[in-house]
Amino acid sequence: MRYPRTFAISLSLLFFVSLQVGIRADDLWLADASEQPGVLRLSEGGTSPHVAFARQPIPDRAYPEAIMKVSQIAVDAEGKVYYCSGLDGSLMHLLDGRHEIQSLEVDGQIRDIACTGEEHTVYYSVVATPQDGQALGDGHIYRRDFWSGTSELVATVRQADVGYDWWGYFTIREGTIYLVTLGSPSRIFSWDHGQIQPVFPGNTHKITGISASPDGGFLFVDGGGTVRETENFEDVHAVLSTNHHLSDISLRASSHSERPRSSDRNLFEQRSE
Repeated sequence: MRYPRTFAISLSLLFFVSLQVGIRADDLWLADASEQPGVLRLSEGGTSPHVAFARQPIPDRAYPEAIMKVSQIAVDAEGKVYYCSGLDGSLMHLLDGRHEIQSLEVDGQIRDIACTGEEHTVYYSVVATPQDGQALGDGHIYRRDFWSGTSELVATVRQADVGYDWWGYFTIREGTIYLVTLGSPSRIFSWDHGQIQPVFPGNTHKITGISASPDGGFLFVDGGGTVRETENFEDVHAVLSTNHHLSDISLRASSHSERPRSSDRNLFEQRSE
């Protein structure tokens, strides 16, 4: 069947718009580490981001050592929002969308956080700041179960395996941990069953924040104002543009997202360290 030209153009535009709506249908949570005090921004269905929560200039007496920035952010499958400054040991939770509470405090600096489909669980990385000209030390990724009140060591990331440039950035997709270095461009490694392998060699972007998307791809930001989506870091397209210096991006974790897989030997070695 032949359609009039104007109808065919309209049909093409409708198809293009429907693709954009599908990509942007999720609510995107955004962080800008340059802001002091930090704020959580929310883009609902691809709309212009608005401030969903602003931290106070001075920390609460319950966590007096906290640095009141927002560098990294994660959202679990139930929509619970967690965040950290990236500069202290505090893992924060946005309770009821209005109040922040300190869910966890550890020694060192929590650099990044991620969620899977597991309930009441957050993953976080810790990489110590080098002192007195020392080299960047090895980092660790932990799994925090809030119901049991325990943290389990999931992965030890040796800097020698990732080019001595891993400051803790990671995400988890379908049971595999993806590590992102801070270089320009960033290098990406997979951690699966205790094995680290370089992946996505075609990446040309510096990545400051990365999140797995429910459709099996990735969302990432590079410190500028654009959120990008990709499956392979070669075919990359923008899904949201802002006037902020975005340090991280997150959307609700897929309920089907799996716990990272570890070999029995690797778990034994890590617990023995």
